[in-house]
Amino acid sequence: MSEAGLSHLGVAADEERVYRCALRSPGLGIESLAPAAGMDVEELRTVLERLEAAGMVTVAEREGVVPTDPFVVTERLVESRLTELQAEIQRVIAARHVVGVLLDDQRDGRRQSPPDGVERVEGPDRVRARIDELAFFARHELLSVQPNGPLTAAAIEGAKESDERALRRGLRMRTILRSDALHDPRTAEYLTELSARGARIRTMDGPLERMLIFDRTTALVPIDPRETSRGALVVHQPGMISSLIALFERFWCAGEDLDQEHLTEIERQVLKTMVRVEKDEAGARELGISVRTYRGHVASLLRRLSATHRAQGVLAARDRGWL
Repeated sequence: MSEAGLSHLGVAADEERVYRCALRSPGLGIESLAPAAGMDVEELRTVLERLEAAGMVTVAEREGVVPTDPFVVTERLVESRLTELQAEIQRVIAARHVVGVLLDDQRDGRRQSPPDGVERVEGPDRVRARIDELAFFARHELLSVQPNGPLTAAAIEGAKESDERALRRGLRMRTILRSDALHDPRTAEYLTELSARGARIRTMDGPLERMLIFDRTTALVPIDPRETSRGALVVHQPGMISSLIALFERFWCAGEDLDQEHLTEIERQVLKTMVRVEKDEAGARELGISVRTYRGHVASLLRRLSATHRAQGVLAARDRGWL
């Protein structure tokens, strides 16, 4: 145990000091243990009462102060601390309802929705900021249609953090793209990562209309679909939202789920290397990537193959025709 190890588990400094002294000299009486712990007898008695209540020591007249096994103590403390943290997390999650109230206050103070329920936002920077704001406050679902095929590196970089944060928060995410988006390795890899994290992604041929729909209450569409840099319309009007949701669902029904069998080029190379090379260091060196990156791809492949080890993964890959 490090000097600060037990403090992270809710043990006070004086309690840890006494427990450590008891471990070094088990069976000492209180009078003998007090100077070793740097305390007077009464102070030590008070600390021992807390330690005994926590199950960390036993104080007996004949046996003296007997410390509980460190493994047992640590396991109990970790379990107790985890229970406290889980309760705290639940309290934090339960407080999310405050967001809606605060957002209403913010809207009342900063802007009122136009009578027709449509807000005009001009300029790429302002549009991006508005999207970030809406995504941050979304609590249930995000629907999106991206009609322009492969995503640029800048678009992926700009969306990656917010997408991952939304999925971690439990937001349901459904995205529709054109089928040719998967022809771009960078886009395909990004979509595969999102899918692995829980996003549902479909692709389809034919014309698509760009849109983002947040919690089925707010939507964002371009002012001019042919020139998206002009800005966007933020729609609040319920009737218009319903029409956009219906259009999204038609696209969704016409699309095909992201091919879970789809492998990026680097995944194909890693899979082939796994067959020939046993050590990760050698495989990473052969592909010219870091060992950490190589192991990350291996772990991802095993998850997708529902394999618990590499030999099983290779067999499963052959069964699927990946090799």
